[in-house]
Amino acid sequence: MTTPVREFDRFEELAGPQLYRRNVFAVTGLPTHASGPAVRRHRQKLEARLAVEDRWPGARDVAPAGGYGKDEVRAAFEGLQDPRRRMVDELVWLWGSPDSGCGCSADVHELHDSAVVLHARALRAETGDVELPVDQRASLWEHAVSAWGHLVADGALRQHVRHRIRALGDPRLDEDAADDLLAGLPKLLVSPFPQLFADPAAAARLTTVCSAWTAFPPFTGLFSELFERAVEDAYEKIHGDLLAAEREREAGRYREAFLLLRDRVVPGFEDLAPLRPFVSDWRYDEIAHVVAVGLNNLAVELLGVSVYRPPSASRREEMIWLAEKAYEIGPDRDSQGLKENWETIYDHLTGTGRRPGRATPFPWRAFLLVLVFIGGALSYLIGAFGFLPVLFTGVAVLGVVGSLVRFLAWLADGVRSGRRTR
Repeated sequence: MTTPVREFDRFEELAGPQLYRRNVFAVTGLPTHASGPAVRRHRQKLEARLAVEDRWPGARDVAPAGGYGKDEVRAAFEGLQDPRRRMVDELVWLWGSPDSGCGCSADVHELHDSAVVLHARALRAETGDVELPVDQRASLWEHAVSAWGHLVADGALRQHVRHRIRALGDPRLDEDAADDLLAGLPKLLVSPFPQLFADPAAAARLTTVCSAWTAFPPFTGLFSELFERAVEDAYEKIHGDLLAAEREREAGRYREAFLLLRDRVVPGFEDLAPLRPFVSDWRYDEIAHVVAVGLNNLAVELLGVSVYRPPSASRREEMIWLAEKAYEIGPDRDSQGLKENWETIYDHLTGTGRRPGRATPFPWRAFLLVLVFIGGALSYLIGAFGFLPVLFTGVAVLGVVGSLVRFLAWLADGVRSGRRTR
């Protein structure tokens, strides 16, 4: 009977940036094909060594600095006795050259071991175990993703895994379990990213790496699940800060509400940017909506207060910032209403009637056409009546028009003053 994938608890135990460090073959230094007698002899050797020493270095090139303690080594050997746990560790450790029984091509083993080494080194660089420039990390990730992606997508590992299950010969595991083992491998390989994304600088850089994984079908959709907790944690923090800002707003402590929105809510939302490719559209729009509404509510309330109490220069800046940010963050369904509020606040504070956004270009073509028309009319009038009569008449007309314009301006100012006093 096939062992269900849910029985492979070892996948969850290994998951994370330290998946290679915790591998039993990294801890013990044994090769993946080690048999029972070889395992027992090596265990006895290490137990004797650890009786007089505190640490054992583990496998070369992959084990962490400082090695492993006695308890870690003992637990690793215990894990080797369960074939279900052992096979998970074998999947992500070095296989070496093909033996006579597995029937794999040398290329498969070579690509697999290259994937292990590259992936392990990339993770050690990201966790600070080794110093490596960013461009070299990018190269490691590129090759590691390509190697693992092709191996898992092509099903090239299945033959070797089935062979290893036969070689172990344990009734707790049959050959059909190879499919369940390989089904759990993609999620294990990308399991380090939620923790790596805790560093915003690393998150922005590793977004490209995550996108590269999703180019291979076995990894498609995994990141949404892996980052679901991170997204939920971020949303809960944003929601909590929004509630705190809302309480401050309702109590009339507008400065405190503004600082919460500026220093905590908006940065919290912006921290979601690296996760954007792996968050469903509806979920992201929901978060954007509540943030935009929180910003807009405070901006509108400050606008209402400013009708009765002229705002200070700093308060004016806060109102415009809130309205702009609300429009910038809000999803498409909110954009029209948020834009209207932004324009209203801008008009109220500047008193110019201007709207934020792209300036309207000067109508040069129409202006030139008017000049041509006026020039033609003047030429005709001068030719018909003479220069002096046209000049005197034009001056009189300009005087009348000027008086009319001043009267209309005075009338408009009176209307605006009446509206502000209501």
